[in-house]
Amino acid sequence: MTLFLVSGSTGLLYEVAFGKLLGYVFGATAYAVSTVLAAFMGGMALGAHLGGKRAARIARPLVAYGVLEIIVGLVVAASPAALEALTAAYVHVAQKAPGSLAILTAARGALTALVVIVPTVAMGATLPILSRVVAGEVGERSRRRLSLLYAINTAGGAIGALTSAYLVLPALGVRGTIWAAALANVTIGVTAIVAGRRAPAENPATATNEATDEKPKIPTPAAQDPGPYRESTALAFAFASGFIVFAAEVVETHLLALLIGNSAYAFGLMLAVFLVCLAIGAARSPALAEKRGDRALALGLGAAAISLAVTMPLWAELPRLFLFAGKHVHSWAGRELVRALAALLILAVPTVFLGTTFPLLLHRVASMPDVGARVGRLTVVNTVGTIFGSIITGYFILPALGSQGTLLGVVAALAIASVLASRAAAGDKGSALSRFALPAAAIVVALVLPRWDMARMTNGANVYFSAGPPPDRIEMVREDVHGGVTTVARRAEVLTLYTNGKFQGDNGPEMAAQRRFAHFPSMFLRGSEKRVLVIGLGTGTTLGTIAAYPWERIEVAEISPAIVDASRKYFAGPARNSLDDPRTVLSLEDGRNHLLVSPGGYDLVTMELTSVWFAGAASLYSREFYELVRARLAEGGILQQWVQLHHIRRRELATIVRTLRVVFPHVALFVGGSQGILVASARPLVASRAELDRLATVPAIRETLGAGTLPGLLDELVASGEELDRFVAETEGEPIVSTDDNLFLEYATPKGNVLDYWQSLRETLALLDRYRTENPAARHLGP
Repeated sequence: MTLFLVSGSTGLLYEVAFGKLLGYVFGATAYAVSTVLAAFMGGMALGAHLGGKRAARIARPLVAYGVLEIIVGLVVAASPAALEALTAAYVHVAQKAPGSLAILTAARGALTALVVIVPTVAMGATLPILSRVVAGEVGERSRRRLSLLYAINTAGGAIGALTSAYLVLPALGVRGTIWAAALANVTIGVTAIVAGRRAPAENPATATNEATDEKPKIPTPAAQDPGPYRESTALAFAFASGFIVFAAEVVETHLLALLIGNSAYAFGLMLAVFLVCLAIGAARSPALAEKRGDRALALGLGAAAISLAVTMPLWAELPRLFLFAGKHVHSWAGRELVRALAALLILAVPTVFLGTTFPLLLHRVASMPDVGARVGRLTVVNTVGTIFGSIITGYFILPALGSQGTLLGVVAALAIASVLASRAAAGDKGSALSRFALPAAAIVVALVLPRWDMARMTNGANVYFSAGPPPDRIEMVREDVHGGVTTVARRAEVLTLYTNGKFQGDNGPEMAAQRRFAHFPSMFLRGSEKRVLVIGLGTGTTLGTIAAYPWERIEVAEISPAIVDASRKYFAGPARNSLDDPRTVLSLEDGRNHLLVSPGGYDLVTMELTSVWFAGAASLYSREFYELVRARLAEGGILQQWVQLHHIRRRELATIVRTLRVVFPHVALFVGGSQGILVASARPLVASRAELDRLATVPAIRETLGAGTLPGLLDELVASGEELDRFVAETEGEPIVSTDDNLFLEYATPKGNVLDYWQSLRETLALLDRYRTENPAARHLGP
């Protein structure tokens, strides 16, 4: 049992680490993530199938389990090198079929399978094979042990989720985490082999003829009967269980990202809470089966339905919890505990009951002589259900119904499944009232629930444990797996764009800063306006400013379709209708992957992103990303990147500057509208006065400059060159170079969110003022 606990933990560590490595290659779009997930789960399903078919032939199942764990460890240890080798293949395919989602999806799936097929098949085979060790005997003991085995493995996953976020990945990095987990798997394997060789060997010939997929020909005592469910019925419920549990996970993770947090810590915390609750449900399933008998599955499904319906109003109240905690809890650790409490409060009861469903099906077959084959078939169908549940819910149900509608759909599905399970329980002699009370009550509660207050739910209270005044009206709410919850809020005449409650831009006071994202780097182009890439659309204000310049081709990479729709409908004025400009080419993908598969030749790459602390955003502030940008820039090309100056500590800001300076020898930091803007190039950043005078005659550029001038923008340059180097060198703690492997910024920057907005901004501006470049025009303005 202990070995399977650790194995569950290492499996989750692999999933997180592989997800990051594969994201660097295939991108962070929902399509890419879903393809990777399907490849993982498909390998697990294949492993369960093969393990179930072969389980009865194995004389020493514990030894076989040990061999599988060693295979997992050895293959996974070599996987980072394999992924690097496959990157060139993916880029080749993507460049040959630009814009083809079908071909890219097939390529992502095939290349992912090449890397993960062996370890995931080995992982998937472990449960059917271990079921031979803990089950297969007549009586309740086998049933309890099999359910406990499943619960322990799930609990191991929870430990892996929690430690990956708060301990292992921050300390060891991606490759270190993979190698440490691989070492653990090899140790588990050796331990299992030693223990298995000491145990007496079983005679597979007398166990069952399950390997031929035939039914056992020996009479089956009543105590061995899997209960009132025929296997076809059990398999149907196994599929439904996987589908419904993952449908619930998709929508709840979507809501938790909105209401609890978007950092890497928050995602690890939410997954850990979800898995802990599932593990508790699995551990309690034998007691439920012993007490309720044939009706256990129907009761578990019905209880999940009613508890999910009853807790639905709590989702809209979570922002109140964070606002209250913000007045009393000021440490980062304390606020993480508040997030954990919020996730537990909202997930605990329904998820515990959800966690009973699949173990109850395992409970039915645990004392069968062909337990390995039966567990294998149940696991295969359940895993297939999880794949369909996550994809169908994420891509079709959630966008169509929204999060509240989707949760209501999950309640209805659980209620229907409970009714069907009750009808399938042939031995159930209870009244119709006792059998259908829970599902009926769940439907009634669901029908009378009030609509959620989206203004409150999207106020971003979880970010800084505070919120601004409520808007007058929510003009737009769009939910999908690509961009989370996208909203446009109106306050008087100002429209503001939010993603998961986090500010993205407006058509009011922030427009000046957003226009500077384009003006600052454009000063140094010296007439080379051929091809530009804008990463992150936001309101489109920056894109509209870019379009004011005489570019030949303007490429835009935006991951969220909802952001694009919001920009078109609500910010067409600030964006100057630039999305409809014939020079503009829009790609719905993440900017890093767009750069990876692009042939390059950009004169400018400009980035308008959300905060660095968002999960995954730090991959656009790593050395590898900067190296990719430099490789895709034309000679003398410019990179512009936004950097936050509030809620950030000195070491993290210095790390960003140092990492950029490692790749680009010429870097300047501007401050416009209290926003930090980094401009970098391999060529000295020297603007041509004659070229600036020429650009000043362009009406669209004059319009976007307002009362200012292009040469006058140099006054907003704070530091460059040796002054930035001195800022880095004098920072305590020696700022490191942030990489895709060490993930320093991803796990360091969220800790700055406990700082006060205005105080942290004033302190950062005062700090940078100490390193101010005197007379920037003398250094950066030429003839």
